[in-house]
Amino acid sequence: MKNQTRSVIVGIAGGSASGKTTLVQHLAQALAAGRPPLHAEVIGMDRYFYRGAPGGPTFISPSTGERLPDNNHPNSADNARLIADLETLCASENAPDVILVEGLMALYVPELRERFDLRLFVELDADLRALRRLLRDMQGGRGSTDPHWIATYYRECARVGHAAYVEPSRVHADLIVRGDADFQRIAPYLAAIIRELWSTRRSPHE
Repeated sequence: MKNQTRSVIVGIAGGSASGKTTLVQHLAQALAAGRPPLHAEVIGMDRYFYRGAPGGPTFISPSTGERLPDNNHPNSADNARLIADLETLCASENAPDVILVEGLMALYVPELRERFDLRLFVELDADLRALRRLLRDMQGGRGSTDPHWIATYYRECARVGHAAYVEPSRVHADLIVRGDADFQRIAPYLAAIIRELWSTRRSPHE
């Protein structure tokens, strides 16, 4: 079901550490800085991750035999709750002008993908993503900071999920953006496209 609300919904997908979050930040700033300024709200799929909670997928580590949460599977997030929250936000009296939905599987999950007015995919070479992910996770806030654990999980889970789900989902993208591009330069161009979509939603009497 295509988005029928006045909020423009943009889906941003791409591999782990490809640059999705950074692009979203620059995009929100570009939308706010334009004329007229548009208010954007971000829904990160990470906040809906099961992360080992009941209902989420798991896998057995080939190297340790340990059962671990699979955060690189289409069902790694509570997609039903995410979609419900998205619909509630769209229907609210103070619905934002733009909603940016960012996550690994944003373009893979059909029930989510069909709600997007614009679909973006952030691509980056695998070695750069792996290095970015290692440096990011070693800073803390995402579980273990042990580089060996981070590298093993990437090899056994993240890389596998990327090849099986994330990379194939790029076929659904309207635009593909390099994750090592100058987002400060690119964001205004993307914002202009979104602004045009937003203008078509406005009532002629407004």
